Amino acid sequence: MMKKEPQFFILLLLVSFGSVGAVLFTPALPMIQSFFGLSVGEVQLSITSYLVGYALGQLPYGPLANRFGRKKALYMGMSLAFVGSLLCSFAAPLNSFTLLVVARFVQALGSCVGLKVSFTMIGDVYNQTEATKKISRIALSFAIMPGIAVAIGGWLTEMFNWQSCFYFLSLFALAMILLSTLLPETSKSLDRDALKIRSIIHGYGLKFKSERIVISGLMMGCGAAVIYIFAAKAPFIGINLIGLDPAVFGYFNLIPPIGMIIGTLLALKMAGKVPVLNLLFIGAIGSLAMTFVMLIPFAMGLINAWTLFFPMILIYVAEAIVYANASSFGLAHAKNKSNGSAVINFINLATCVFGVLVAEFVYPESVILLPISFLVAFGIMLFLWLRLKSISSTN
Repeated sequence: MMKKEPQFFILLLLVSFGSVGAVLFTPALPMIQSFFGLSVGEVQLSITSYLVGYALGQLPYGPLANRFGRKKALYMGMSLAFVGSLLCSFAAPLNSFTLLVVARFVQALGSCVGLKVSFTMIGDVYNQTEATKKISRIALSFAIMPGIAVAIGGWLTEMFNWQSCFYFLSLFALAMILLSTLLPETSKSLDRDALKIRSIIHGYGLKFKSERIVISGLMMGCGAAVIYIFAAKAPFIGINLIGLDPAVFGYFNLIPPIGMIIGTLLALKMAGKVPVLNLLFIGAIGSLAMTFVMLIPFAMGLINAWTLFFPMILIYVAEAIVYANASSFGLAHAKNKSNGSAVINFINLATCVFGVLVAEFVYPESVILLPISFLVAFGIMLFLWLRLKSISSTN
């Protein structure tokens, strides 16, 4: 008998929970920079520490979900996210940027459970074609929720203060704990040995040896790096250079998600009709080509709100196609869906962390290198596709 399907709306919120936590406060970055007297590169550590926690947090939830079930793993993670979000707000009265960075790490360790367990639930219930369709639909949350989050963050920052962003995230975590109680448990059985070190090393070792799983995660990571580099750099370009108010900057962030919605609908329409490898190529080459729509005006010195935000619509169209198909392709080759999704998302986010760190410390003040970094990431994505095609043709 097929397991009861998890409610789509709750999965949408769970998948986006981590990315909302990552970007909601970004309109406040210039204010946080001024509050603590930091450089641009230093204040962006509040994003990097979150991404590090988000990446590392993928791994323990695989064994936890196998040992205690998907829902209990959700409760654990969301509770940790609540504590981390609340600690972030204490950084202001204690005048401690170090506390903010550490609390962001803790917040991320909990927030990542939504992405991890949602993908696992989808892998539990659906085959590859159906999983691709579900992931494509759920990818709408990546399109809609982060944009809405930045808009909310911009409004909160302008109306109140930067700490209010973290009060909001604390309440969001509590709401997700309540909604998670409505989900069905999709685990077929509990593995009592799942938390044994030898079992964990063996389970993850098999997944890391799978070149298809690793490449799928790397391709997703290249795309995620672009999204978070933009999230880290855009506030300083939009607010400090262009002169947008935090709230107006937040509203402009509702523009790029249009591309993710279009790309998601395209991926959904083509799922099962066009070979996955072909769709990955379309997404990779499309992302690379669309980056020139930002690079050319930036190189000409035409830097304004439209040249900053409009090209992201086109880039997101292509990225949505890559994301849905790379994740489902990798999961299809994992017998243990929980561990498989953990490894894919870990590699995805670890790649993202590396990309953001390079952006922070190699060119923290540069504007033109924003689209150039996109070109590098998408060039690597195309190279990975070539390798994926090569190993697929030999099997």
